[in-house]
Amino acid sequence: MNTEILHIPFFPLNIFLLPGEQLPLHIFEPRYRQLFEEAERSALDFGLPCEDDVLKRGFVSICHLLKVVKRYESGELDVIIEAKRIAELKDYEPVFGQKLYPGGYVREWNNEVLNEMPSDELVEVFREYIQLRYNTKPQPANIKNYKLVDLAASTALSNTDKMKLILLDSSERQDRFLMNAIKYLNLLLAQESSAENGIILN
Repeated sequence: MNTEILHIPFFPLNIFLLPGEQLPLHIFEPRYRQLFEEAERSALDFGLPCEDDVLKRGFVSICHLLKVVKRYESGELDVIIEAKRIAELKDYEPVFGQKLYPGGYVREWNNEVLNEMPSDELVEVFREYIQLRYNTKPQPANIKNYKLVDLAASTALSNTDKMKLILLDSSERQDRFLMNAIKYLNLLLAQESSAENGIILN
């Protein structure tokens, strides 16, 4: 695990994003408008701190501003952010230096985590998930270069499951955990689809 401590701005949402995950946001509070103005002007990275009550751990998705989608006359913004890497939350500050927005200290996590290629079985389970969720099954060629992190970032995992995943100490355990998590989501999606069609599964 890396040991570098960083002091960075925070945008608190209590959402944990894995590297590559994107999130649309509407920015309206003056303090966060200040943050995103600076992020746009100087390519400032910022963290999304997330504390998990189940694991009693805190992690931070270090993000960048990917795109400003819309600007309002009021100064509000619609934006898309993207997670670049992950860190462990060490300390939270209500105010970051002389700024309006908060910040804190984070310890960079091992950002090589989840960088191995998935097993063939996991790829098939993921393809089934995409078909159940979006009604289209991706061709293997379209996802042949997906790593474990890409599959995890494309799946509706909970904050807790994402944290459990990055805490695992081998790619084999990560693969197995992700496969079981996606199989469970597939079951829920299949039940939802059956209920919509008047069929009850038991």
